[in-house]
Amino acid sequence: MTTILILGFVQALFFAILALTKKNKEIADYILAALFLALCYQLGVNFILSSDYKYDFPHLLGTADPLALVYGPLLFFFIKNYIDGQHLYKPKYLLHFVPFVLDHLYSFYHFYHLDGEQKINIYKEISEGRPGLEMSIAMIVRSLSPLIYSIWSIKILIVHRKNLKKLYSFTTQKLTLNWLWHLTWSMFSIGALALILNLIIVFFDVADWVHLRFIIFAFAAAWVFVIGYYSVRKTPFYRSFPIEGLTTLDVDDKSRRPEKYEKTRLKEEEIDNLKSKLLDYIEKEKPYLNKNLTIGELATSLDIPSHHLSQLINDQLGKSFFELINSYRVEEVKQRFFDPGYQNLTLFGIAMECGFNSKASFNRIFKQLTSQTPTEYIKSEKAA
Repeated sequence: MTTILILGFVQALFFAILALTKKNKEIADYILAALFLALCYQLGVNFILSSDYKYDFPHLLGTADPLALVYGPLLFFFIKNYIDGQHLYKPKYLLHFVPFVLDHLYSFYHFYHLDGEQKINIYKEISEGRPGLEMSIAMIVRSLSPLIYSIWSIKILIVHRKNLKKLYSFTTQKLTLNWLWHLTWSMFSIGALALILNLIIVFFDVADWVHLRFIIFAFAAAWVFVIGYYSVRKTPFYRSFPIEGLTTLDVDDKSRRPEKYEKTRLKEEEIDNLKSKLLDYIEKEKPYLNKNLTIGELATSLDIPSHHLSQLINDQLGKSFFELINSYRVEEVKQRFFDPGYQNLTLFGIAMECGFNSKASFNRIFKQLTSQTPTEYIKSEKAA
């Protein structure tokens, strides 16, 4: 067990340094470094507690436990900033760390001010029996924090994934951010494990329960590797797929709170003109042939703000940007299937030239819009 803690400590320290020394650092990198440093400290302290070194460093006892209250907020803000770097910081965000501060203040009043020998004696008394009421409450609350923030982070990722179709005409794993889902669900799993173990410790007589808790830290050490593997070298989403004035996390705000965005909303007299301008441009210029087309690029070509174009497509055409562009792609594919000029291409080759970026997405979208697979469509048209 101690070997796992040491490996986790070294990994966390390495990834923290890597995050802090990379070029073109973003706010998300600093948040990530803080998360790694917190894990590094907790794993290091728990290694000391699991060995005789605790007698040499008694003042470290209890100092790492409140850190369980910062992992959730840090991962949550990392995800939020990774997706939407335009909202870098708000003073109210500090409120998320109040439980961590209060935990430390309570520990300072009841434990931190004691001398080393007193701390060792208290630690021995606790480890030889069941935790008292105050410690039991603290253990459960600290276990709940990662669970709560995991659920909150999942909600953020759901909003992001739902709104992708309003801004992008294509879909990839880089867009859906599957790796962030893996990070979030892994933290949820560790939080759930911690809660289960702590409830067992609190409500049942468990021999050597202090060492039982090291199972949690062993999984935390493994989580360090997962975070480092997925996140350190990733380019923030908002920088990889920029759309000026819109992100997947705020694209719905203008419709939810129209009074706040009244000045940015389309005027009635502009709607018909912009709708004609949009449809004429798509039919004549065929921007949908660009497989990586975003609403920002189309808005730039039409010389209108991205949020106006989003409103126009969603409210006036009753479609998402993804649905609009891919409906044109499917129509283009259907025409080229029977065009002698494209008979040298495979079905997927034609689809690629019409703006689709994968065979799976082409087949799925084609069947959604025509109720037939491409092969079935060709056979039915030839039979007719």
